[in-house]
Amino acid sequence: MTTTGAIRKRAIVALLLGAAAITPAISADPINLRMTALGNAGQGVQGVIAVWNKAHPEIHVSVEMQADETNWQATAPTTMFTSGDGPDLSWWWCSPAFQYKDMIGAGLLAPLDDLYKSGAYPAGTVTYFTEPDGHKYGVNTDVVWTPYIYYNKDIFAKVGITPPKTWDELYADSAKIRAAGYQTMVTLYDYGMVNHLVDALMMRSWTQNEYNALLANWSPKASADSLKYKWTDPDGVRIFQTLKDIVAKGFAADGFAGLTDPEVAKSLFTSGKAAMFQDGSWDSNGDLAKAAKFPLDFFYYPPIQEKAYGPVGSWVPNCFIAFAKKPNVDAAKQVIAFLASTDGAVAYAKASGLTVGRTDIPSDTLKSMLNPMTAQMAEDVAKQGAPALFESSVPPDVLTALKQAAGDVLTGGATPEQAAQRMQDAYDKARKG
Repeated sequence: MTTTGAIRKRAIVALLLGAAAITPAISADPINLRMTALGNAGQGVQGVIAVWNKAHPEIHVSVEMQADETNWQATAPTTMFTSGDGPDLSWWWCSPAFQYKDMIGAGLLAPLDDLYKSGAYPAGTVTYFTEPDGHKYGVNTDVVWTPYIYYNKDIFAKVGITPPKTWDELYADSAKIRAAGYQTMVTLYDYGMVNHLVDALMMRSWTQNEYNALLANWSPKASADSLKYKWTDPDGVRIFQTLKDIVAKGFAADGFAGLTDPEVAKSLFTSGKAAMFQDGSWDSNGDLAKAAKFPLDFFYYPPIQEKAYGPVGSWVPNCFIAFAKKPNVDAAKQVIAFLASTDGAVAYAKASGLTVGRTDIPSDTLKSMLNPMTAQMAEDVAKQGAPALFESSVPPDVLTALKQAAGDVLTGGATPEQAAQRMQDAYDKARKG
């Protein structure tokens, strides 16, 4: 290089350096993430992501709403979520029935352990999301609780009864209600009688250790300690015995096995023909009270034994997940950390109308977002905790076996002992794969 050329080069470099010193730095392009969701949950996701995007321009999230719930449930874990151009994070159902465990086993999901360090989730939720490897791969978004017994306060006052504290009181009250010309407890047969009612009895007959063990004993990975608990133990048989007594002692409404339409079951209560209606927290949001035309309140099923887990179970699988094999997984975790925070949970609840699963939302905030019955339920769960529901913890074949066994007991086709043995057989079959 000539001397003149060297001088020219140094001049150009100096000019460029000077320009760099006086020119503002150009900000890096934002990280763009894709997120999937659907339904009311999707509305919540859209609402809370709008808050995130406004406050965090460095990580922008686009929400892709899914239209076909059934197809998405069935196919996303093996198609969309494994694709190279799939989403970075998603709302999902973290339960065995929706391939959540399969995704974990395939290494598809990123651990979200840090999001549980706040201590803001009930023990039942934490236990539910803790996998055998000690990690948590989903974080709860919203929750419903079941079962509750809604009751007609006018009928209770007319008959001269108050919410019962024991099963003997419940049966005695049922006799008084029938003598006054009313039906007793109505609920949809399919998920009310043979599913959620049995959920209630599990939580009132089993201790916490028994309950947690029998949520897991169907799995080949069940521990030796948990396998010592069986459906055929006295506390398991008693679940089906109580189910039998509920019919024999008149607590279940006449024709309960024919109540297969949810609106028919509900209308018997809202029309004033039945004194009680069993359902979940979703019926406390004002619609039931609006249809009823009479004052109503709720109570819990009595415990069957003193050390029972109860009082209600939580459907906690609704969750956020991040995909471990995506290049921006750390950014996706940052977004989920906000979504799962107190502020994020409140924003999600306001946008979706769904009840948050955190227990640290101030009482005043709950009351401003929810009607009085729902706010009371949320406060109760925050104080008492709620175990994950059986149906959210077992594969479809085991849940089907439970419904069939419960149905046979309710209609006289099986004894409590036979039903308990059927459930133990279903567990043994599932464990063998």
